[in-house]
Amino acid sequence: MSKKKEPSISLDGKKVSLNFIEVDITVCKPDFANDNMTDCYGQYHRRKNLIEIQKNLSNLDETNTIIHELMHLIAYASGEVTAGALKDDSDEERVVNSFANLLIILFRQNSWLIDYLKTKLIDNDQNT
Repeated sequence: MSKKKEPSISLDGKKVSLNFIEVDITVCKPDFANDNMTDCYGQYHRRKNLIEIQKNLSNLDETNTIIHELMHLIAYASGEVTAGALKDDSDEERVVNSFANLLIILFRQNSWLIDYLKTKLIDNDQNT
């Protein structure tokens, strides 16, 4: 018996919220005239409350990119970007990149973990 494939969920038009910050997500093509996403797969614009993800990425690249950009959001919301340990842009990018890549590896090597976390955090609200 084959496992039923779940329908793909698009990021385009979704929103994520973290504390006081609500961020729109858009999927778009690179714009070479404006030098927008011509050297990256995604970007977090904290002043616009926007995450842009490049269109037509592989599942792995799209997942890694959204995790990476969400890590930038988390770093900003923590205060570490504006006045803390990540106030240097190169430090922020290095830490975010390392953490995002390692999270992807962790979830790929332990696929049960996502379902477990979802069950404990979302599906089982009556036990909180």
